[in-house]
Amino acid sequence: MLEAGASMPEFKTRNTQREEVTDEAFRRHVAVLAFFPMAFTGG
Repeated sequence: MLEAGASMPEFKTRNTQREEVTDEAFRRHVAVLAFFPMAFTGG
């Protein structure tokens, strides 16, 4: 788990328009990255 104020780890994902998004898009900005495991999967 990351501590508050820690640097964001490298990642690559897709947004809702299926465009690739990486950690580079958030460099030099304050950002909150949230994951919702199993969201909308019925699990």
